Amino acid sequence: MRANILLALGLCCTAVPGLAAEAKVATPVPTPEQVLWHEAGVGLFFHWAPNVYQGGEGDDRSTPRDRIHPERFRADQWVQAVKAANAGYLIFTAKHVGGYCAWQTTTTDYSLKTSPWKSGQGDMVGDLAQACRAKGVRLGVYLCPRDDTQGAGDGGRAGSPEKQAVYNDVYRQQLTEVLTHYGPMFEMWFDGGNIVPINDLIDRLAPGIIAFQGRRAGGTRWVGTEHGFAPYPCWNTIDWKPGETPKEGAGNPGGNAWCPAECDVSILRPSWFWSEGSDKRILSLDDLVEIYYMSVGRGVNLLLNATPDARGEVPAAQMKRLQEFGDEVRERFSRPLATTRGSGDELTLSVEGGMAVDHIVLREEIRDGERVRAFVVEGQRPDGQWQVLTRGTQVGVRQIIPIAETVVKSVRLKVQEKVAEVKIRELSVFRVNRKVPKGAYR
Repeated sequence: MRANILLALGLCCTAVPGLAAEAKVATPVPTPEQVLWHEAGVGLFFHWAPNVYQGGEGDDRSTPRDRIHPERFRADQWVQAVKAANAGYLIFTAKHVGGYCAWQTTTTDYSLKTSPWKSGQGDMVGDLAQACRAKGVRLGVYLCPRDDTQGAGDGGRAGSPEKQAVYNDVYRQQLTEVLTHYGPMFEMWFDGGNIVPINDLIDRLAPGIIAFQGRRAGGTRWVGTEHGFAPYPCWNTIDWKPGETPKEGAGNPGGNAWCPAECDVSILRPSWFWSEGSDKRILSLDDLVEIYYMSVGRGVNLLLNATPDARGEVPAAQMKRLQEFGDEVRERFSRPLATTRGSGDELTLSVEGGMAVDHIVLREEIRDGERVRAFVVEGQRPDGQWQVLTRGTQVGVRQIIPIAETVVKSVRLKVQEKVAEVKIRELSVFRVNRKVPKGAYR
């Protein structure tokens, strides 16, 4: 049997969203929106703000407003970059730490309202929403709680109760505009946590939205670094109390809430924003392949940042590298030699005629949570003898496991420890026959 590694994981969830299910199995399960998020595997981040005129990572608000002019911004080009990179969603920094708003907000004139672009009528969020809908790409927005223009520090903390109340009103209005003017939002980034009370707004306007570092169920957490690598295992469950910001790191298989990690890294690592000459620092294709194995290959979504220039255009060199990256992933993992699925503690896959394999891909049916705690994969050689190909603890969303090339006529997954009946969404073998990063070997 032949299949694509990018098969849908399934769209429905029958247990309590994000928290421990009370039927069948006492393990957390994802919301339907989280299932879709996992299915995407890769998203593209886009960092653009007045920083691009200043050559820094933070907006010092020194750029005259009539110089902030994204005259070559085309939403369809950004969406094209998403498609090229084989990604499924787009997240735009509509407001970064300086407080500049890339949409037609009523809360401040430190926004596109005072740009010469489209005579002050431009709306980058609106253009992206339209382009994403046209191409089937899910849109998310980074709405920074910090706002130097409004005098709010990290997490949205203002200097006094009176100032806090004023900023709370401003931020809540900005969030309301984003959630009501542009159609459904897929994910909201509240970078660094957020003390502004917003859960009532989300409950009313977008109850299923995925909140990164939001103080609510059904969200995502930071993996803990900005170089694109996840630990193994990196469990999708954590210990969480309602109202707290999810903690980063490797998670806890015994946790009470489904809150997966997200790996964010810039194509200009470590820079998040474009500056003159920055394209000389673009990560190599080998770098991006390594990041893919160490994030998506370990069951963690990769959010790869592109850096549009001062005119709002993704530079040609970045577009080229994103296309190369997407092509490389497709070349490696779109054609399994054999694939199967099933339930129980043992699953055997026949490899017709015996073939050389060098990668194994495993996925659980995560709609029912993560149930595997230890496993071994064995291969049957042409002489009939079985040998261990790999071992592990977590299967979860996805594991891409490179192995030494071995000729096998069958492959057998044996679950050694579990917390409930195991359902395997995919057991596949590949012969990639391409360079594999050393760190990807288990």
